[in-house]
Amino acid sequence: MEIEDVARKLMADFPLYAKNVLRIVNKKGEIVPLKLNRGQMILHETLEKQLAETGRIRALVIKGRQMGISTYVEGRFFWKTTKTKNANAFVLSHLAESTTAIFRMVRFFYDNAAHPIFKPPLATSTTTTMVFERLNSQYRIGTARSTNIGRGMTNRYVHASEAAFYPNSGEIVSGLLQSVPADDSEVVVESTANGAGGWFYEQVMKALRGDGDWIVIFIPWFWLPEYSKKCDPYFEMTNDEQKLSLLYGLTPEQANWRRSKIDELGSLDFFRQEYPCNPEEAFLFSGRSFVEEDCLMDADRDCYSPAIEGSFKDGTVTPHEDGAYKQFVKNIDPDERYCIGVDIAEGLAHGDYSVAQVLDSLGRQVASWRLHIDPYEYADQLSHLGKRFNRAYIVPERNNHGLTTIRRLQDLGYPNLYIEHTVDDAYADRMTKRAGFYTSSKTKPLIIDNLAALLRKRDSGIADKELVKELRNYVIDDKGSTNAKAGCFDDRVMAYAIALFGLNTMPRNRKTSTTVSKYEPFDSVVGY
Repeated sequence: MEIEDVARKLMADFPLYAKNVLRIVNKKGEIVPLKLNRGQMILHETLEKQLAETGRIRALVIKGRQMGISTYVEGRFFWKTTKTKNANAFVLSHLAESTTAIFRMVRFFYDNAAHPIFKPPLATSTTTTMVFERLNSQYRIGTARSTNIGRGMTNRYVHASEAAFYPNSGEIVSGLLQSVPADDSEVVVESTANGAGGWFYEQVMKALRGDGDWIVIFIPWFWLPEYSKKCDPYFEMTNDEQKLSLLYGLTPEQANWRRSKIDELGSLDFFRQEYPCNPEEAFLFSGRSFVEEDCLMDADRDCYSPAIEGSFKDGTVTPHEDGAYKQFVKNIDPDERYCIGVDIAEGLAHGDYSVAQVLDSLGRQVASWRLHIDPYEYADQLSHLGKRFNRAYIVPERNNHGLTTIRRLQDLGYPNLYIEHTVDDAYADRMTKRAGFYTSSKTKPLIIDNLAALLRKRDSGIADKELVKELRNYVIDDKGSTNAKAGCFDDRVMAYAIALFGLNTMPRNRKTSTTVSKYEPFDSVVGY
C-alpha cells in the first residue's frame, strides 16, 4: 500500500494508530510502541460509544496509580489534533512537574512518530504549546492554579488530569468547561481518589446516580498485567483474598502483589484509595464505613436481579427497565406477613428520594420502591403497596414530611400502621401514642447498629445491589454519627433499617384478612 493509504487507515483507527505510530518509554526505560492495555482499550471503547451516541464525550475516569490513563488520553488528543483543522487540545494537571511530564510525553510522540506524514509542520513550539501550521490546531498544557486557566480560546479537546487534587477544583474545572463547544468536543476528567469531597467526587457520585451528562469509567488495578507477583510454593490466600478472587477473578499472583503492596503502603485503607477494586472503594479512605467491607462484599455477592422491575401506581405494576419499583419474588405469598419501612422526602425532582423497603417475616427483602413523590400522594400509593402485600405492617418515618404521609394514611383508614407508645414526660402516668417511627440521636444508632449486626452475621436478607452500593457510602463521621458521604444518599439504608426495626414490633397474632386478593404470577401485570 502507498504511505498515504496506510496513513488514512491508521488515522481512522486509534488503537491501530497508537500501535504503529506512537512511541512511549515504558517502566523499564525502553522505547516501545503504544499498545493499548486492557484498561486503555476498555476506556477507548467506552469513549467511542458515548461519542457515537451523543456526538461528544464527557467522561469521569476513576483509576489506580500508574494505569496508563493519561498516556491514552494524550495519545488520543495528539491523534485528533494532528489530523483535524482548527482543533485545540488543552491539558490541565495538578502539579507543575506533572504538567511538564505530560507535555514531554506529547513532544515525544511528535519527535518519534513512525513517519514524517504523521508529523504536521510546527508553526510554534514552546515548553507549553505546540501549534501545527497547516492545520491551525494546537496542543497546550497548564497547571491548576487559577480559575481562569485554559479559558483564553476555544478548546475542542480537554484533559483534566488528577482533578481531585486541584485547589478550588469546582471553579477551575467549571471555568475550563466554558471554553468547550457543546457539540463535537471531548472532555476527559481523570483522577485517583482524594477523599469524599470536591468537584470530582461530587460529580462522580452524581453520575453514578444517573444524573447529568457525565459517564463514569472505572479502571481497577487488577486489569494491569504487571500488577502481579510470583508466589512461593507455600503461598495460601487469606479468606479476604479468596473472596476477592471469587468477586473479581484475582489470580494468586495478583493476590500476592496486593498483599505486598498493602505491606508497603502500611494500610489497607490507603491501598484501597490508591488501587481500588470498585468506584465506591476508591473513596472509603475519607470516611470509616459503618461496617466492614468484607461484610458488604458478602452481602453484594448474595444479591440477585428482581423478578420484575417497573413503575408502581394504584396497585398496578407496569414492567419496564430501570423502574423505580423492584420486586425480588415472583409471587406474593397470601399467607405471609410483610413489613414495609418507609423513608419520606419532600418530593422535589432533584432532592432526596422517598423509599419503601418491603421485608417478609423472616427479614428477607422482597421489594424496594424509590422515587420522587409528593408526601401526600405518597400515602395513597403506600396504601396500595401495603394492600398488595397482604395489608403489610407499614412503619413510616415520622420526621419532617413524614407527618403529612402519616396523617393521610390515617385519613385513608389504613389498618396496619406502626404506633409508637411512649410515657409522656409531663404526665408520668399517661401513655402517649404516635403513629410512625421517629428518627433521633437515640433511635438512629439502635436501628443502624441492628443492621450492621445482621450484615456481620451474613443475615441481612438484602437482595438489592443498589442498597449495598448505598451502604458502601454510609460512614461514621468524626463525631461518631453515621451518615451518607457528601454527595451521596442514605434513603435506601434508612428505609431498610426502619423495616428491620418494624419486624421486631410487628403484631404477632395478626391474621391475614380474608378480603386480601390472591395474586396472579408475574407473567401478567396485576393489581390488588
